[in-house]
Amino acid sequence: MAANVMVATSLIAAGSLYGYVRWRLDSITTVAAPHLTKVSATANDKQSAGGLPPENILLIGNETRAGQNGFGNPIIYSGSLSDVIMIIHLDPATGHASLLSIPRDLFVPMPAGSPVGPYQKIDAALNDGVNGPDNLIAAITQDFGIPINHYIELKFDGAEAMVSALGGIKVDFPDKLYDATSRLMINSTGCQLLNGAQALQLIRSRHIQYDAPGSPSNPAQWPADPQSDLSRIARDQLVMRILVSTAKSEGLTNPLKLNSFLGALINQIIIDPGLKSQIGAIVTHFRHLNPATAPELTLPVTLVGGPNSYYYAGADIGDVDFAVQPADNATITAWNSEAFPPAATPTAVRVDNLTSTYHLAATTAAGLVADGMPATVGSSLRVPASQTETLVDYPPGGLAQALTVESHLAGAAVLQLDPTVPPGTVTVEAGSVLSTTPPASPASPTTTQPGAAPTSTTQVTVPTPGGQTPSPSTAYMATWEPRACS
Repeated sequence: MAANVMVATSLIAAGSLYGYVRWRLDSITTVAAPHLTKVSATANDKQSAGGLPPENILLIGNETRAGQNGFGNPIIYSGSLSDVIMIIHLDPATGHASLLSIPRDLFVPMPAGSPVGPYQKIDAALNDGVNGPDNLIAAITQDFGIPINHYIELKFDGAEAMVSALGGIKVDFPDKLYDATSRLMINSTGCQLLNGAQALQLIRSRHIQYDAPGSPSNPAQWPADPQSDLSRIARDQLVMRILVSTAKSEGLTNPLKLNSFLGALINQIIIDPGLKSQIGAIVTHFRHLNPATAPELTLPVTLVGGPNSYYYAGADIGDVDFAVQPADNATITAWNSEAFPPAATPTAVRVDNLTSTYHLAATTAAGLVADGMPATVGSSLRVPASQTETLVDYPPGGLAQALTVESHLAGAAVLQLDPTVPPGTVTVEAGSVLSTTPPASPASPTTTQPGAAPTSTTQVTVPTPGGQTPSPSTAYMATWEPRACS
């Protein structure tokens, strides 16, 4: 959920409240995560400041129903999924922060030993009990090359309690909204006060219907949001900004609300021990941070399978998204220019065929050779699905080489850590949505009529399932979407 973002930004942005917060920090629950990337400030690091290095904090919204108020039977809904996955990058040298969202339906390899199997949607990586956060951290680092230094996890009740503690938040609704799944029902337009339960319904909504002009009176027959989870990411970011602004204004003037808010905040989160030891320094150093000005980006994706489930190696994965290269890596670099290690060319690249397309491995290898990569043709693999992502397999310590090879690919491609790959080499499992000629830049999305999906004035130059236009890296908000009250 977006509440995880509210937690992190509240801790970071509420520096003026730190004198009051400090004594409560010992009550925060911590759980270690071995896959976190350790980093420390050094005197000769120009990006370090205030004793802090630049860091990436993973914000996890755990949508488990187990034990949560009013959200289903905990026996039936016993698993844990990361409803929204965001990473906040903190730059102590500039005092700035930026947010990167990863769509929850993105289909990726799972870390070795994951209970959900070797391939799943990335939100399923959290479904590993107490080890869930660490498993999700491993998936993000291994599949995208993003180092994670700390994490914060929050469950359903935390978001509702935080909003309720402040007496609600004000949101402006240009149109009436309805979501049968999250139970959202906005019956009037304009600026209105949402209580905790309503705010939670809004940030959980991924099946919103809106009252367009000429719509019937029955909200179940209103037009549906075509962007689903992608629109929800933008709404979550909006609610986060409103909540943080409300917490700062209300908390500074009302000690009772402040105490209630901090209680809801601290009692509902789990963090890693390293972050707990740094919270004081982070809050103090970033006390002037304005969350409304923090850049917010989302990894571009394309939908696979339409309304039908995606089957991979016989497993029903449900609705899934595919990655889009080079747009995804360009977005990560725009979010944090230091996220990736320096480029390094592998000593050898083997290209296998993960499709039924004849000579695909040879064609791909030839393209890589033309780009200066030491590529050779491998073998034909068992085809797991009608549409497949390209997997760039690398050994431990080979991330830089894998990213270098991936930079020469366009289409649906993700990384995969594989200890069986020889050191210094990379294996490309060529999928069905692939080219070896990346464009100079991805298509630039623009909006069309209210409520419609973003379209592009530029021809799509990367292979995508069905020739779709990739989703934009910046938030798309239709005219009927909620906004902050003016």
